[in-house]
Amino acid sequence: MKTLMHKPDDAINQAAAESRVVIEAGASPHGSSRAKRLEDLDARIRVCVACPLHKSRTLAVPGEGKAGAKVMIIGEAPGRNEDLTGRPFVGNSGKFLDQVMQGTGFNRTDFFITNIVKCRPPSNRQPKAAEIETCTSLYLLRQISLIDPRLIVLLGGVAVKTMLGLKTVEEARGRIIKHEGRKFLATYHPAVRFHREDLAVKIHEDFALLKQEMKRL
Repeated sequence: MKTLMHKPDDAINQAAAESRVVIEAGASPHGSSRAKRLEDLDARIRVCVACPLHKSRTLAVPGEGKAGAKVMIIGEAPGRNEDLTGRPFVGNSGKFLDQVMQGTGFNRTDFFITNIVKCRPPSNRQPKAAEIETCTSLYLLRQISLIDPRLIVLLGGVAVKTMLGLKTVEEARGRIIKHEGRKFLATYHPAVRFHREDLAVKIHEDFALLKQEMKRL
C-alpha cells in the first residue's frame, strides 16, 4: 500500500525536530544509520494520509525515544494533548506514566514510546480495525524492526489484542509473554487510573515487574 502525503507545516517541523533530538540521543556510530531510518519513518508518519484519521488530526504522533532503546512502550492512540503537540504521552496519562517510571528507577528517555495508531481518533474513540491494520503494517512493525527491542510493554486492551491476540489485559498481565520471537509485558493504559484506582495499583505492580526484567536485559 502506498502512503499518501500532504505538505508539512511549521508545527509538523517543530514536532519532528523535538523527536529527532530524542531519537539521536546517545546514538553510537553503529546506531546512527538506525536513527536516520527512524527519523525518515517519523517524517513519513507526520504527513501520512493513508487512513481516515488524518482528516481530524492536528498532528500525527510517530513516537519518541532512543533509536537503541532496549524497551519499547506501545499504547493505544494519541489523546488531545498528544494531538496538539505531536509527541506521545504528554497529557495527564503521560504524567502518571512518568510517575510510574520514576518508581522503577527509569524514566522515559530509557524507552521508545509510541502507539498502535499514530493519529488521534475523533472524540478519543477506540481505533477501528482498518485503522489499526493500516498503521501497524505501514509503521509500527517497521519501528519494532528498526529498534529491535529486547522487551515490549503493552499499555491497554487495544495494544494487547493487536500485538498478542488476547482479549483482555488481565489475562496477559503479571508475567513475561514470549510471542513470535519477542518478549512482552502487558499492563493497563495509564488513563484507567482516573476511573479505577485499583487498576492504578496493578500498573505499579506491573512496572515493578518491568524493573526486575530490565535488570536482566
